[in-house]
Amino acid sequence: MLSNSFASFYYVISLRKPMSRSLLVLGLLSAFIFGCGTRSIAIYEAKTPSFNLESFFNGKVDGWGIVLNRNNDVVRRFKVNVEGYFTADKSSGKLVEKFFWSDGKRERRVWDLKKTGDNEWRGTSNGVIGTAHGVASGNALRWSYRYNLILEDSFLNKLSVDFDDWMFLVENNVLMNRAVFSKFGLKLGTVIITFKKSNG
Repeated sequence: MLSNSFASFYYVISLRKPMSRSLLVLGLLSAFIFGCGTRSIAIYEAKTPSFNLESFFNGKVDGWGIVLNRNNDVVRRFKVNVEGYFTADKSSGKLVEKFFWSDGKRERRVWDLKKTGDNEWRGTSNGVIGTAHGVASGNALRWSYRYNLILEDSFLNKLSVDFDDWMFLVENNVLMNRAVFSKFGLKLGTVIITFKKSNG
């Protein structure tokens, strides 16, 4: 997310190599065979420190990340500045993300977040198709959403992909974010971000 992550995160990606028809077919088969093999976030219920999204992202947070293609080659690097604003009762909030890419490009993304349960969130953002759904447990939070990727150096201009976006609080002020994006169940790439919350 940004993350989404989300996250989380929500990225302009260069895939470098176009995806062949055979890979798309393989992805469809993989989705059919392995579609139910996803991990449950409940396994992190007892893990600490406990991750509270509305506390961690309230205020200023800095992040550093890389984008990997389907061959696990690093294709892009970036820094992101996040400013979060939440209501007094912490039931809703807004994240303003400013991306600074290593190639000089800049990007701004805004997330509108709403808490829908003790451990559940919903979010909308530019580029996200419909609504992102987040579930927290222990030191982890998992976002699921569909996103419109703008592709460079590809025969496609835009591609809708599915994000499986995980956040893990490793220290009270340090958050690790790993988001895998896929199409028809076929992994296309990964985004990895380390977030550090500013003091004060």
